[in-house]
Amino acid sequence: MRRRISFKRGLLTFLGVLAFVVVVLNWTYGRLPAEPKPTGSFVQVGKLRIHYIEHPGAGIPVVLIHGLPGTAEDWEDVTPLLAGHRTIAIDRPGFGYSTGGYVPFDRQLEVIHELLAKLHVARPILVGHSYGGTVSLGFAERYPRDVRGLVLVDAAAAGQKVDGFTEAQAHLVKFLQLPVIRQVSNATFGQLLITVSADQGDAEAFSPLPVVAAHRRRVLEINMTHGNLEAWSGEIAASTGVIAQIDEGLHSIEVPAVVIQGEQDKLVNQSHGRKLAATLPHARLVLLYGGHMQPYDHPAAIAAAVRGVSG
Repeated sequence: MRRRISFKRGLLTFLGVLAFVVVVLNWTYGRLPAEPKPTGSFVQVGKLRIHYIEHPGAGIPVVLIHGLPGTAEDWEDVTPLLAGHRTIAIDRPGFGYSTGGYVPFDRQLEVIHELLAKLHVARPILVGHSYGGTVSLGFAERYPRDVRGLVLVDAAAAGQKVDGFTEAQAHLVKFLQLPVIRQVSNATFGQLLITVSADQGDAEAFSPLPVVAAHRRRVLEINMTHGNLEAWSGEIAASTGVIAQIDEGLHSIEVPAVVIQGEQDKLVNQSHGRKLAATLPHARLVLLYGGHMQPYDHPAAIAAAVRGVSG
């Protein structure tokens, strides 16, 4: 009996110490940084306030669409290489500084279309990274006369599916964003969990190249906020079905396209990039050394692809 009591006391002590360590780590290593003030501009589209970063130019307009998650600033190394073009990098609905929370895919296409009309952008080249490539393809299918060309960077398409572990993460994130639960988890373990998950995700996305510090900072400062996390979990849950729907219309996209694919990409295997380039009627494939984050690792290749599409 005494041994049982001693064991229970020892176990409770261990669990108490473990809980204390987790809370301490939550407010030290895991503590999320404050959200910085946005640069760029905002425009109201329906009930959504959309953030974008624009650089003026007289050449063909270029619209840059980030992935899942992401921000307009993911293109900060690309846009200086497109001098002469008017460039508009957007925070997709739900992400970055745009109105947060999950926005269904079809509504996102409508919002981007309305945004470009408000900004008087006609027939741009769309540059989409990862799930931003999915959005670009969906836009080209829905508004074929409003697109001049496509540059698809590690695009989630051509049979890409979300794995079970990522789906489980999305369900957990959605649960932890519920009222009260969010406040309690953030005070105890939630920030630590988010930081560790973000670091693991970045390491996988950039592999085999090192993580870019600016991207990690933006993920923690912006993409790990409440609205962005809700948008991420909602898109993950819907993405496999959305990609399958978009894949059905790939053959109908008649504009010129460049498919840029990381050879060592762990998130979108290069087989999907090859299939996408083979399926689109007027596409060419560019394979590059590196993983999933080509806007950071090979911005010059993306700029060259834009120039190639613009003729």
